[in-house]
Parts: sequence; structure tokens; C-alpha cells
Amino acid sequence: MSKTEALTQSFRKAIGVRIKEETEVIEGEVVEVQIDRPASSGVASKSGKLTMKTTDMETVYDMGAKLIESLNKEKVQSGDVIALDKATGKISKLGRSFSRSRDYDAMGAQTKFVQCPEGELQKRKEVVHCVTLHEIDVINSRFKKFNTFPLLCDFASD
Repeated sequence: MSKTEALTQSFRKAIGVRIKEETEVIEGEVVEVQIDRPASSGVASKSGKLTMKTTDMETVYDMGAKLIESLNKEKVQSGDVIALDKATGKISKLGRSFSRSRDYDAMGAQTKFVQCPEGELQKRKEVVHCVTLHEIDVINSRFKKFNTFPLLCDFASD
């Protein structure tokens, strides 16, 4: 790596870009998680229902296989307060509800108790991502590596 290239890379690592994004989020306390597993042992899609509530309302959502998988990965159970990004399906656990604080005798030190959210379940939130120019370069270089093969195939077919 030449000195100029190292200097350019250092500058691009130092310069950051803030990207503001407005996303639709479902935020509330999980009341109940019902997962319907098919009786056959073959590969079939799971389905289920997720009941969530805020201080003002309670709603039941139908879940698909991907959402069930991400709920299991995050170990979401009733009493947890979660935020579900509608666009990506990403689940983030905000904490445990105060109303369920007496359900268990022993709690870990990492257990965080939060209030049940107020208002509507579906909210629009503004999320700010901070990305450096170097990270953008790395993402673009990876993308170009994957796309060279289809270009070669197009030229070969002519």
C-alpha cells in the first residue's frame, strides 16, 4: 500500500455520513406468543399469533416462519417489551415490563425493566445511521465482486 493510498484511506475512515431514515415500528408489550406447529414431521411452514399491547390498545398479529424464527432467536416471551421493524422484520428487545416484575423470584443483573409503551402500537420513528466513507467503499467493493460473474456470463452468451 502506497503512502497516498494509506492517507486517502485514513481520510475516508475519518469522514462520517449520517443517514436519517424514517421507519415504521410496532412497539409494545408481548402478552402472548402462540406458535402452531404442523402435525406432520415433514418440512412445513410454521405459523402463529403474537398478541401485543400498549397502555391504550391490544392487537393480535399473524406471524410467518421468519418472524417466528427471529422471535425464538431473541428469546422473546410474554412480558417482554419489544420493537419490531415492519420493513426489515428486525426485533429488538427493549426490556421486561414492570407489570411482570413479580413473576419470577430470581432475575439476572442484565434484566432491564421498562414501562409499557403508551399510545398506538404502530409508530413512525426516525433512525440515524452513522457510516464512514470507508465502510461505504468496503460495501461497494464487495457488491462489485459478486456482480462480476453475471457480467462475464452476459458477454460469453453474445
